[in-house]
Amino acid sequence: MRINKVLLLLAAGLVAFAIFFQWQIADHTRKNFVLESQYLIALEDHQEHNFFYTPRTTIQWVVNRQNPSGYFVDNPDMLFEPSQLNDSTLRATRYAISTLSDLDGMVTINRMAVGEFILGLYEADIKSKSVPVYSKYESGTQYAGFKTLPGKVAGVRPTMDALITLDALGFLDDPRLDLERVWNFITAHQNPDGGFWDEHYPKQGMNSSLKCTSFAGRALEILHRHMQRPFPEELSEGIKQFVSASHDPKTGGYSGQPHKPVKDSYNAFRAFISIWNTTNGSDAAKFEAVKNTINLSRLVDCILQQYYLPEQGAFCRNNISGKKEPSIKATHLIIWLLQDMKLLDRVDIDQLSRYVISLRTSGGQYGGDIYTTYSAIGLLQKMGIPTRPRPEPKKPNKPANIPSYVPAIFVIAALVTLLLGFQEKRLELEEINKALSKQANFDGLTGIYNRQIFDTIIKQEMEKATRYQRPLALIMFDIDDFKQVNDNFGHLAGDLVLKEITQLVKVALRDSDIFARWGGEEFIILAPETTLDGAEQLAEKLREMVSAKTFSVGKEITVSFGVSDLQKADIMVSLVNRTDSAMLEAKRLGKNRIRTSGSPSEKPFES
Repeated sequence: MRINKVLLLLAAGLVAFAIFFQWQIADHTRKNFVLESQYLIALEDHQEHNFFYTPRTTIQWVVNRQNPSGYFVDNPDMLFEPSQLNDSTLRATRYAISTLSDLDGMVTINRMAVGEFILGLYEADIKSKSVPVYSKYESGTQYAGFKTLPGKVAGVRPTMDALITLDALGFLDDPRLDLERVWNFITAHQNPDGGFWDEHYPKQGMNSSLKCTSFAGRALEILHRHMQRPFPEELSEGIKQFVSASHDPKTGGYSGQPHKPVKDSYNAFRAFISIWNTTNGSDAAKFEAVKNTINLSRLVDCILQQYYLPEQGAFCRNNISGKKEPSIKATHLIIWLLQDMKLLDRVDIDQLSRYVISLRTSGGQYGGDIYTTYSAIGLLQKMGIPTRPRPEPKKPNKPANIPSYVPAIFVIAALVTLLLGFQEKRLELEEINKALSKQANFDGLTGIYNRQIFDTIIKQEMEKATRYQRPLALIMFDIDDFKQVNDNFGHLAGDLVLKEITQLVKVALRDSDIFARWGGEEFIILAPETTLDGAEQLAEKLREMVSAKTFSVGKEITVSFGVSDLQKADIMVSLVNRTDSAMLEAKRLGKNRIRTSGSPSEKPFES
């Protein structure tokens, strides 16, 4: 005790010296308080607003979805499934190419294959008999357009998708194309009210809509730019008249068709882009044309009031009460409108950026499909989000006459002194901590893993097996008629049997196998890198070992096994339940046997 008191006094003296020197240093530190405060503010701002994206990962995500025939699909696992070539494939390919073009990633794909796929959808000579009621085909005028699939009817929407894709690929000068005929085909869809219709949307018949008008406008803008062909005044003015007719003076928004309810935020963008894309001249002229036709202040008020979701920091598509959900697509179109019309100051860019970044996954995708990823990249670029993280602010230096480590030396010396005095206590605490750790992770009777830590391990192993596409098997076994052992020989004898079986099984397992007590007389084995066949062989080996052993109670002991392997759709609960069911089936069929769940042909993760 006396030695401890001396050590405590010595430590107190060392701490006193540390305090003295620290006070000296603090005098200089106070002078740097302003610099430190500024640094903390800059650091907080960095952490709050350090938004960035990585084009390389998104490019690779898109590239992985290209079929050798040129088109793109959402799910790379279905890349070679015939069902993936459908009415939506052209649209998905357009979004993929647009994303790669935005990210300067076109060199990473087979551009020629994409171009051939698109040109394979080209109909070079559309006859009026294709649409008998179509009165705007003129005698002597030739028409051409694109279809979603061979055998389908050409339409404005697929023609727009094809033109956007070919423009990005640099294929518009292909000799197989007759852009004059394509121009004729699109303009023939303009109705007397100034709007456009589309065969691609048969439910609307030949009625004009903002949707079809915006598609026609985007397609014509590409032809206008590439052919250097001006828009006829009648065409441009007709579109303005149709947009004006679709305006709802009560809300300030736009409906899909005149005199229809305003409920779709896409229509605000469609109204804007229809005028913008069909106006001759510079961007300044387009800006004025939109501003002179659309009351932008009221339109933005309508968008913010009816479609903005402040809690999510995003916009929804439909304004139906109770069904408003954030939409990356709607958000992209609205930001597109606001950017071109110089109105981005009406929204919180930081909040919108936070929403977009929240949709990002490690694979470079946003929101789960090509369209949402295309929308996210468009948003990030329009909002000026960088492709690299901002450098962290530098922490200011704190000069001091006395080296800053001097107080630390005295404090360390004091701690060493105290540690010498309390070494025995520390060792005691370490032993307690070891015991607590063992109690938390290991079964007290058998010494193997308990169920709590096994739950954590199996989740980690399932995630690893899924990520690297490796096999994983699960074995559960239960001691047959264990209640009779307890009833006839007592619980202490039952405990001894549990220990003996545990030791017997441990010897037969690999170091990589995870062995745990599941509960009572039930045990569980997780076998990484093991197929269903391998797990069944291991279970048979264990069954024979148990059956052959002479246990201390002098009674024959047998066990029943359930075996299964990890399937694609499995979560922990489904894998365990399936294995448990197999084990119960083994019990039901007479015990001392093995039942498997699944079959050796089902090996989704075996290379």
